[in-house]
Amino acid sequence: MAARCRLRAAILGAVLLATSAPALAWNAAGHRLSAAIAWREMSPTARIAAGRLLAAHPDHAHWLARTQAGDADYAAFLAASTWPDDIKRDRRFHDDGAPPTAAQPGFPDMARHRRWHHADHRLDDGTRTGDGELDRRLPQLMRTLRDPRSTTGERSYALPWLIHLVADAHQPLHVASRHDDAGDSDEGGNGLWVETPLHPRLRAMTLHAYWDDLPGPPWLRGERLEAAASALLRTAADGGEEEGTTDVARWIGESRELARSAAYAGLDDAAPAIGERYHARAQRTAQAQIVRAGRRLARLLDALLADDVSRETRR
Repeated sequence: MAARCRLRAAILGAVLLATSAPALAWNAAGHRLSAAIAWREMSPTARIAAGRLLAAHPDHAHWLARTQAGDADYAAFLAASTWPDDIKRDRRFHDDGAPPTAAQPGFPDMARHRRWHHADHRLDDGTRTGDGELDRRLPQLMRTLRDPRSTTGERSYALPWLIHLVADAHQPLHVASRHDDAGDSDEGGNGLWVETPLHPRLRAMTLHAYWDDLPGPPWLRGERLEAAASALLRTAADGGEEEGTTDVARWIGESRELARSAAYAGLDDAAPAIGERYHARAQRTAQAQIVRAGRRLARLLDALLADDVSRETRR
């Protein structure tokens, strides 16, 4: 009973402090870290091609104006990694089903596409449920980038989404949800509040938000970002062939298993609290997933953009 009272008090305080912003996937630090790792491991040809495509994006100038990276192509790559989350707060864009906002030059549409960020699968048996589109959109984005018939505008729009969604696919709570006996979903931990005494700012939050924050503070940039990326690579195991796979279904399956074995495991249903053992395991899992996403993104872009430079030369 005392534990439940503490949890209710913590949740009340957190709710009073919370904003109305929806949960993201990895926070901005997580997306930038995966992008930084991918950039380091991409071929020079893929870097050139990615830089050219991002330079054609309508928000390229805005990205460069707010970055701390010295190289313009790398700066745009890092900024593009968070762009699909950034537009959730951008008034130029509209939510799916809401009245459309005015068309802007260079954009194929002005929807925020919130459903692209997640794929819904039951934790217990893997059954696909809900309206998440992550597992379907990733292959479509890959085809757009690979297809020589795609326009530069289509490809420059697809690339930030691909950079972002590859990382999203490696956040365990973006691909799996726990269901109760009545069949109701907790929406990837968004409906499960936990005590978080080890969190630097909040004593209680949703399980989903807790996992989003594992990569570090969302404002991580510049030298600290580079140092964090280097540290992750130093401690990461060599994943070999498994980190080179571009099989989206495999990514989703791995993340769902981690949701079962790491994200939901060991939590007391009556008064869930994040203890030191759980926190240490969650941090290790999140760090490994961020590195894996970065390495896989690098291999993927090496393949998808391999012909871009030679195509430009022929022109």
